[in-house]
Amino acid sequence: MKKKSPPYAIILAVILGVVAIYAFFQWQKVQEQKAIDAAARARADMQRQVDDAKSRQVTVQETPTNLRNVLFATKPMEAGSRVSSAFYEKKLTPKDILPDAYTDQNDIVGWFATRKIEKGDPLTPRNIGKSLPFLEERIAPGMRAMAVKIFNGDANDTGGFAVDGDRVDLLFTRYTPDNAFIIDTRLVMQNLSILYVPGPTIKTEKTDGVNPVGQALSIVFEVTPEQAQALEFMQHIKNGHFSMILKSRRDIAEIKTKAFTTSGYNGDLSKVQARVVDKSMLRVKELQQQIEAQEKVQATQGTTNETTTPTPPNP
Repeated sequence: MKKKSPPYAIILAVILGVVAIYAFFQWQKVQEQKAIDAAARARADMQRQVDDAKSRQVTVQETPTNLRNVLFATKPMEAGSRVSSAFYEKKLTPKDILPDAYTDQNDIVGWFATRKIEKGDPLTPRNIGKSLPFLEERIAPGMRAMAVKIFNGDANDTGGFAVDGDRVDLLFTRYTPDNAFIIDTRLVMQNLSILYVPGPTIKTEKTDGVNPVGQALSIVFEVTPEQAQALEFMQHIKNGHFSMILKSRRDIAEIKTKAFTTSGYNGDLSKVQARVVDKSMLRVKELQQQIEAQEKVQATQGTTNETTTPTPPNP
């Protein structure tokens, strides 16, 4: 009997089929991996775009309603120097503190320091301005500027609150040649406008004034030529000095007073002082009533803020 040969064709076909199936699955696996890699790259690209968008966004921080950004000096500035953005910074400050200070809403670049400013000082209309305040521009026609040495005593006569633009009355006190006691004190000039006070040497959150005690301050006043003559004369009187008393800017009335003196009172001033105080308080009350009456009339008529100086009662 003749022996049959093996079915090589069938075996080869089976092997080729297996190889084809394996190659198909390998190809499919590669395609799936490519799809996974493409999806990963797409997600990475999207994440980068999101991150870039976030980095370009400006973070807006809400300022608490009771705070605002106030401008403070970051370095000292001499009077006359020009303000640049490098000279100040913003700090959150309660709204009820430094109400007149400049804030981040104000463009002060290019302005000038009108006084010497120390590091950490708030920037306000008292120490910076759009232009330099040359003194001669503030003198009214016909008036003069004159410096007068004002005695401050052991405690500042005005508490350090007198600043440029205020009005004061001047007192002149005389002593005996040996300075044993006071001869008298007189109200010699009234309603003098202050053009310049040296300083400030005292500062708080709500105060900006001068307070060097125990020495005389050369304060510049706006005076008439005749007042300048009188002040110059009195400055050279020995055993005498000027003091100033601060008054309301609303009160420009002038009064007549007698010199306060110790002569004839035997050293007991209590009764005399009480009489003077009682009489002066009546005068002040009447003056205040006149001012209030005038303000009511103006309020009802809608007039300007210019007021007629009330005639003060006789002292």
